[in-house]
Amino acid sequence: MHRYIALGDSISIDIYPAEDVALRYPGVTDNDRVGAASLFVRNDDRLWPEFRGRDLHTLQPTLRFDARCDDLAADGATTESLLRQVERIDRGDDSTLVTITAGGNDLLGSIGGSGASPAPAIAERLRRAIARVLELRPNAVVLVGTVYDPSDGTKRLPGYTRPLEREAAWLDEYNDRVRELIATDSRLRLADIHRHFLGHGLTATVDEQWYLRESIIEPNARGASEVRRVWLACLHFPLPLV
Repeated sequence: MHRYIALGDSISIDIYPAEDVALRYPGVTDNDRVGAASLFVRNDDRLWPEFRGRDLHTLQPTLRFDARCDDLAADGATTESLLRQVERIDRGDDSTLVTITAGGNDLLGSIGGSGASPAPAIAERLRRAIARVLELRPNAVVLVGTVYDPSDGTKRLPGYTRPLEREAAWLDEYNDRVRELIATDSRLRLADIHRHFLGHGLTATVDEQWYLRESIIEPNARGASEVRRVWLACLHFPLPLV
């Protein structure tokens, strides 16, 4: 691979993991680039010694990743935002690795809404975004993430008094559509974040949660590290999914 591009939402970004590091790992590192995409490119060996030498920089030292133009993931991004992010990618035939985390904010925005499931429309926008990525970068490998479930299947989230039965079904439907989409093109790989994160949300002890205590929908420092673990597994890095 010659280049890496990060697309999508806050599952990929530095903001929330960096907040968690500042609060709970004071003095361990002065690096604030500790989100999933940043760790994927270059591990913070002081914070995560387990991942020493297990990053894209080690795999491909000449890999291009300029945070100013290649790290396009953004806080609060939806699949509508994703479509706009993709249009910022320049056209090229060089081999490119792309990660996408998207759909969660669309689903959160649908909580309490009426009508049919939003999952088909969200998945269709994701499909369009991926198709455009592959049009612009035909030699890309795209790691597409499922959306995690902080409730761990309990269908309850802080701030909501009722069980989110319908919304949980929408989440399952969307993730199933993501899995189906992966099968349509050999350049796509499933990053099953949903499956990997189960048991590390509201049903876990605080120390075993992979979500930010102050905002259960965001990844904490460990969560960011675990997202990049899933991405590394997609590339068959010698690192177990445990």
